[in-house]
Amino acid sequence: MATREWLMSERNLADEPVNSLGDMSESERANLALLVRQCRGWSSQNVDEVVAVMAEDGVYHDITLPPAVGHDAIRTFGAGWLDAVPDLSLYIEAFCVQGNVVCDMGWMSGTITKDYFGLPGNGQRFDCQFSQICFVENGRIQYLRGLWNAPDMYNQVGWDLAGLKR
Repeated sequence: MATREWLMSERNLADEPVNSLGDMSESERANLALLVRQCRGWSSQNVDEVVAVMAEDGVYHDITLPPAVGHDAIRTFGAGWLDAVPDLSLYIEAFCVQGNVVCDMGWMSGTITKDYFGLPGNGQRFDCQFSQICFVENGRIQYLRGLWNAPDMYNQVGWDLAGLKR
């Protein structure tokens, strides 16, 4: 497993109170709280928390898969992740907020216990870098793009990188 040789933060910022995460406007703090809640949802294996912050017609786009559009599709996508990786955990090193745009970066880790979107569950652990960018409208995340080091994860769990081809 890869080591976390260089971290922006020695603590998981998703575990910190949102009010302690820097100087920003109240609307920016509210936007950040949406992303933090979504991160906590993943780490507590609660897909309803992930869905709750999304707009009804919101888009959750994990770059390795087609976008999930709307609550039902996002719930199905999230359930697929959590079924395959029941111990998924997000470690957030840094946030960036500017108006209605919120970003995070950190590490995601877990164990592939069941099939993951067509790839075999094999009991292997992964720990790889990831980042998200969110666009917030009317108090909900309208669009979220999740970027992560999929080749690193595939190598760690022993999957063929050809599985990343579309």
